[in-house]
Amino acid sequence: MNPFTKILVVEDDSASAKLVTYHLRMMGFKNTTEVADGNSALEHLKKEKVDLVIADWHMPNMNGLNLFKALREEELWQDIPFLMITVEKDHQKVQEAIQAGVRDYIVKPINVEKFKRKIDELLRPNEA
Repeated sequence: MNPFTKILVVEDDSASAKLVTYHLRMMGFKNTTEVADGNSALEHLKKEKVDLVIADWHMPNMNGLNLFKALREEELWQDIPFLMITVEKDHQKVQEAIQAGVRDYIVKPINVEKFKRKIDELLRPNEA
């Protein structure tokens, strides 16, 4: 785990964003930025490279699924690991996310152990 890993937290609910950031800090990550929606996330990414994006699904302006799609369409951002956090349990919606390519998501309320495991998996260098 690298404490300098740059993590972008995209969450419109300020309390949820603070909670995610708190858990990341407890894991040793010190370089986190919070933004409130997908549009703000894209603006941030134009200015600064990040190592991981953690995004809520339900947000105003641009939701997490549309943010994921935008990242995958842009060559510069295609390889950024992406973790979706959602309260969404609707099977059809989950299928929509999977079909779009979302492979990593966790359901709120966040289970800290699962969250830590997902972060570790996403940031682990690909083993050839």
